[in-house]
Parts: sequence; structure tokens; C-alpha cells
Amino acid sequence: MEEKRFNCKMEDVPVVAGFVFESFEKDKADFVKYSPIFADPFLANGQAKQTECYGMIKSGDVLKQQKAVKDQIDARLGDLRVSLNQVEGYLKLAAGTLDINDFGLKTIRAAISNDNVEKTIVEGRSLIANLKRNEAALKAKGMSDDHLSTLTTVVNTIDELNTGHNTKKNERSRASGNSIKTFNELWDLTGTILDAARAMYRGVDEVKLKEYTLASLLKRVHNSQTPATDKPDTEPKK
Repeated sequence: MEEKRFNCKMEDVPVVAGFVFESFEKDKADFVKYSPIFADPFLANGQAKQTECYGMIKSGDVLKQQKAVKDQIDARLGDLRVSLNQVEGYLKLAAGTLDINDFGLKTIRAAISNDNVEKTIVEGRSLIANLKRNEAALKAKGMSDDHLSTLTTVVNTIDELNTGHNTKKNERSRASGNSIKTFNELWDLTGTILDAARAMYRGVDEVKLKEYTLASLLKRVHNSQTPATDKPDTEPKK
């Protein structure tokens, strides 16, 4: 995954860029005179990249969706524990008439406690298969079709939710990687303007220079009331 080339919050990057583009538009003649790279469509390309950043899915939003799915999984695991208690009761009643002694309840409960969802699913499906094979003996002791149906539904639901959870993990990773790459590109473009502004205005026009100083720009973003302190060494690095 590409690493961030900016030290501020991700959501600050397009805002800072907006302030810089606003000043750049007013001083465009100075920049074009300084270097032809700032001629059209430099500004339009920068604004398009800014719009792209604003529109990107934030990995934090995907994280919220991922957490919501995890909460649903946890709830269904709780339902599974209850189902296991009921199954255990019937297994004890039917002891001696079943074709195996160990139905793996202890293993499933340990998997749930360890938050090992994949093992819970595998062992849950094994349990269902063993119960179906011994269905006649268990029904004779009172286990209804609903008990087996409920258990099957719970395990299937956990499986589906877990697949969705893993999908969200992958989506979050992709969104984060794609976002960082695009935000880095906007940051580098913004830094090109700031570097040129320092070269043109330092010692010549301190008022304009302040508009292109990152420390001052970040204070504008956060509506700080403290006096701005220009720190050229905090500018974006290429």
C-alpha cells in the first residue's frame, strides 16, 4: 500500500488545496511567468483532482459498515450458544442411542469464545450433519424439526455475514490504498504551487507568501485564533 506523503488529516488535504487554488487563481500571471508548467490546464487539473478526493469513499466509512456487520455476527453467535444449550439437552437424553459420543459442542463453544468465526462455521456444519444422521433418535427424545432448522439457519447466517465482513475488510483496504494514492497526487500538486510561491514571494511579498505557507493554511482549515507562524520546513516534500 502506498504511504501517505502528508502529515495532516486526509480530509484536510482537499481543503488546503482549495485555499491554495483560490490564491493561485488570483496570482496566476505570476506563476505562469515563473514557469510555463502553471499554464492551462494546470489549475483545472488540480481542481479535478480535488473534486475526486472529495468524492472518494473514506476507509473510515467502510470501517463503520464493517463494524456493523461484526455486531450482527456477534449477535448470531449468541443465538448459536442458546441453540447449543438446547441441542446438548437432547444429546444427553438420547445418550446410548446415538452413533457417536462427541458431537463437538465443546469445540464450537471454544471457537465462539475465541472469536474464531471460520472454525465456528466449520464445526457448526459438522454438528448439523451429525444431528441429521441421528435425527430419529433425537426426535424420539423430543427434539423437533424446528430445533434443527433454527440451528441450520443460525450457522448459515453467520457464514453469510462472515463473507460480507471479509468483503468489507478487502473493500476498506482497497479504498484506503486508492484514497492515499489520489490524495498524495493532490498533495504533490499543491506542494508544487507552494514551492513556487516561496521562490517568488519570499523576501519580496510576505503577505502573499503567507497565503502559500502550510502552517497558515492549516490554521485556516481549523479556524484557529492563534497567530499564524510561518514554518517553511513544514511544506509538502516532493
